[in-house]
Amino acid sequence: MPSLNASLFKNDRKEKEQQPDFTGPGSVSKEDFMSIADAITAGKFNSDDNGNIKIRVAGWKKAAKSGVSYISLAISVDDYNLQSAPAPSAVKEAEDLF
Repeated sequence: MPSLNASLFKNDRKEKEQQPDFTGPGSVSKEDFMSIADAITAGKFNSDDNGNIKIRVAGWKKAAKSGVSYISLAISVDDYNLQSAPAPSAVKEAEDLF
């Protein structure tokens, strides 16, 4: 499934409680955007009780070349039950973000 990709870095400019703890850039290729739109048009998605399209978010802890830790994200349309479900992972990692 095509996805939108983004990165979240700790917001070092946070001055107020209302500002985000993490922020960063994101992008989606034109081809992936069109594939996502086609999947939604074809009804290949799950929706919540309000009819909103559900999405899936996956994240990986990474380090930039500068050494700064961040979370790399992939965001896709939730078609989880429309495909065969993958086996659950047995990988356990630390609970902290950084």
